[in-house]
Amino acid sequence: MPRRHVARVTLLLDALVCGLWAYWAASSMLRQLSATGSGGIGAVSVGGGLLESLFTVVPPIVTILLARASGSRVSKHWRNAHLAALLALIILPMMGGLRAMMVSIVVLLPVQLFFVIGALTIWLDDRRSPSITTES
Repeated sequence: MPRRHVARVTLLLDALVCGLWAYWAASSMLRQLSATGSGGIGAVSVGGGLLESLFTVVPPIVTILLARASGSRVSKHWRNAHLAALLALIILPMMGGLRAMMVSIVVLLPVQLFFVIGALTIWLDDRRSPSITTES
């Protein structure tokens, strides 16, 4: 299998797995939020420890470093898309109420993992295949 195909398959699997994970997490959270009685919003808990905060900070840094190491145009677009998605997951739920905020919190990890795996795949593909990089 040619190297480009390996990268495409990896990115496709990344999108499929992380997309299903995000869908499962969001639908699970919405079910918990819509439950009535004392098991509704009181049953929903979101950790706020050091490990959880690393999921917010480390992936964008890794994506930025891999984009700089790669230097390809695709990696720069991937980095910008990651930062835009992260900002959307942080800013938009503040305007959408409790449901949007809670869904954003549980979807953050699959989205972060999607972009980090994609950045790593792009970086590895650029390292394996000799290409002419242009500065833009």
